[in-house]
Amino acid sequence: MSTTQLAARLFQLQELDLDLDRVKAELQSLQQSLQNNYKLRKLQSEQQSIAQQLQASLQTQREAEWHLEDLTKRIEAQEQRLNSVSLSNARDLQALQQEVQQLRAQHARQEESLREIVDVTESLKETSERQARELEQAQESWSRDNSTELTRQQQLETQRTNLDQQRSLITSVLETDLLERYTLMRRTKQGRAISRVEQSSCQWCLAVLAPSELQEALRSPELQVCTNCGRILYYEL
Repeated sequence: MSTTQLAARLFQLQELDLDLDRVKAELQSLQQSLQNNYKLRKLQSEQQSIAQQLQASLQTQREAEWHLEDLTKRIEAQEQRLNSVSLSNARDLQALQQEVQQLRAQHARQEESLREIVDVTESLKETSERQARELEQAQESWSRDNSTELTRQQQLETQRTNLDQQRSLITSVLETDLLERYTLMRRTKQGRAISRVEQSSCQWCLAVLAPSELQEALRSPELQVCTNCGRILYYEL
C-alpha cells in the first residue's frame, strides 16, 4: 500500500471515528435524558424495596412453618410415649406430661406468631402487586411520552454498530504501530490526526504548503506531517 493510500485509509478511519464520537455523545446525552425521570425511578426503587421485603417475609414464614411442623411432630412423639408409660411410674409420667404441656404452649405461641407473619406477607404481596401495576402504567406512559427519543436511540445504536463494523474493516489492513500513532495523535490533536490538503493548504490550520512540501507528500515513502500543526497530510488525487 502506497503512502498516499495509507493517508487515504487513515483519513477514512478518522471520518468514521468522528462520526462515532458524535453518535456516542448523542447516545450518552439521550440516555441521560431518558433516565432522568424522577417518578419512574422512585417507583422502580419502591418496587425493588418491597420485593426484597416480601422475599425476606416469605423466608421468615417458611422458617416459622418448619418450626411449627417440628413442634407438632415432637408433641405427637411425646404423646405416644405418654400413652405407653406405666401408671406405676408416676415420676416419669408427670415429667412427660409437663413436657407435653410445654410443647403445646410453644405450639400455640408459634401458631400465633405464624399467623402474624402470614398477615405481614399477605400485606406485602398486595403492596407489591399494586406497585407493580403502578410501575407498569408509569412505564407505558413514559414510553408514549418518549417514543421519539426511544426511536432515535434505536437509530443511533444501529448507526454505532454499522460504524464499528466499517471501522473494523479499515483497521484490519493497517499495521499496529500506525494505528497506535494515529490513536495518540487523535487524543492530543482534538480528535483530528489527519488533515486534507486542498488548494496547497493544510485544511486544519490553513498553513500554505510550499511546492516542495506538496511533492514530498505525494512521493515520500513516509507519511508527511504539516510543519505548522503536526497533523498527517492527506493529499487527495
